Amino acid sequence: MIKRPNDPIGAYAVAQALYRKWRPQSFDEVVGQEHVTVTLKNQIASGRVGHAYLFVGSRGCGKTTTARILAKEINLQGLDPASPHTAQLAEAIGEGRALDVIEFDAATHTQVEKMREIIDKVVFQPNELRYKVYIIDEVHMLSVSAFNALLKTLEEPPPHVVFILATTDPQKIPATVLSRCQRFNFKRVPVRLIVGRLREICQAEGIEADDHALTLIARQATGAMRDAISLLDQLASSSSMRITADDVREALGATDAATVRGVMEAVMRRNPAGGLDAIQSAIDQGADARQLARQMVDYLRAILQVRLTPQESRAGQADLSEAERAELADFATGMSAGMIVRAIRAFSAAMNDMRGNIDAQLALELALLECVIATADVAEEMRDSALAPQAREQQAAPPHVAARPTPRPPAPQPDKTAPGDSGRPTTPAEPARSVVPSATPASPAESADKIGRAGESSLDMLRACWKQLIQEVNATNKPAAALLRSCRPQAIEGDVVRIQADHDLFKTRLEDPKNKLAVVNALNRLLNGKYSLVVSSAQQPEPDPGEDPLVKAAQRLGGRVREG
Repeated sequence: MIKRPNDPIGAYAVAQALYRKWRPQSFDEVVGQEHVTVTLKNQIASGRVGHAYLFVGSRGCGKTTTARILAKEINLQGLDPASPHTAQLAEAIGEGRALDVIEFDAATHTQVEKMREIIDKVVFQPNELRYKVYIIDEVHMLSVSAFNALLKTLEEPPPHVVFILATTDPQKIPATVLSRCQRFNFKRVPVRLIVGRLREICQAEGIEADDHALTLIARQATGAMRDAISLLDQLASSSSMRITADDVREALGATDAATVRGVMEAVMRRNPAGGLDAIQSAIDQGADARQLARQMVDYLRAILQVRLTPQESRAGQADLSEAERAELADFATGMSAGMIVRAIRAFSAAMNDMRGNIDAQLALELALLECVIATADVAEEMRDSALAPQAREQQAAPPHVAARPTPRPPAPQPDKTAPGDSGRPTTPAEPARSVVPSATPASPAESADKIGRAGESSLDMLRACWKQLIQEVNATNKPAAALLRSCRPQAIEGDVVRIQADHDLFKTRLEDPKNKLAVVNALNRLLNGKYSLVVSSAQQPEPDPGEDPLVKAAQRLGGRVREG
């Protein structure tokens, strides 16, 4: 808080935010947009100022600031810079107090009435400046009627009027408006330029911050200079003007590089348990799941750049140390480009899911599982492609169905003659009867063996169509399908299907009623039956087969437990 000299004792004013205090006041102070500022300076110097400009770019990259500077420069052109009047005009335009520089937010004033109010005042001459400048921020938020009302004036405005439109979403602006404006695309500010600007502000404001902390702030800003300065202001206030890398991570909810490396190693080595433990440890220490997913995307992107581009063209890694570059090279060597791309898509999708999902940690864990399982599926496909065609046909063949026993043909019946009457045929009253012997009843051991073969056949069928089952579950319940990829069929006992999960967490998630119902419905459709589902964990001891009721019943009938 800053005390005003003329205020009474105890009256205080709100401190000015750093991003407002350090807002650029000239084209030379705008960082990272030289391709825009140089062109505008040349237009002003040559007297070829356009009547309508469109500034396009992401938030915080300098669109509105450049618009104010342009409004100031075209109105002060030709005036004596040493004159007090010129200084007063420049200060009024810079602070937004000039009557002839009208700035309003289209996101708030979307109605056509506001646009008609502007159009009605366009014809009037400026009060004290050369040009009347209209700065319309977030112009894509205007309604269709407002755009239509602006169109004619934008095409042929009076010679004393200049329109400057700013937007973050040019796709929503009608083509008729775009064609009437000079378009300038603002780029995201590189990390090194943001760090340089932050260092200048720290030196002027007496803030102590190491280079690592400033780099973390710049990376978090993702090219928005305003966001970087605002975060610097927040950290300086909360840490008594001394900022460290740990302060930045704590404020952002980010985790350290060791956690990101741990998750990456789990993806590369197909170790879901290790990755889940690393995520859980980071969450327990206060890390934000959304921030961790973002760190994973940034890290994977850096690995992909190392994997695909030569070393001399990696401009985005200029701020990395030698140890960090060597670490990225190790991961790039151990992972294929396809694996890295799938991981980027998985964690990017997790970031989108977290916006509407309360359980952000679950989305992060499912992204990890998708990466690990996709890697395992690729390895399995490579092994399958190396098999002989005969072996693949044998694996894909339908399960064996035991044929019914063929009844034996009737035995020939000898002629019945009375003793002593050799050669006399039998009487018509006593015809010869052909007796077909009935099938021999199966023994208890054979019955139990048939039951075992039927269960094995159903289990073989389930194993053969396991991927199809996952696809059917994915159509109705994507989280359940992701969990099912970390499981394997274990046994089919009557109408009970047993599967085994790789981790206790997967088992717990899959036993959720919603997820379990999706799997059971898909099972019943696929196997054409009515089955129930039992999920076990690989971390739990296997049940004793001798304690199973079905096994006990088969043993009482003379059956035996077959190994394997």
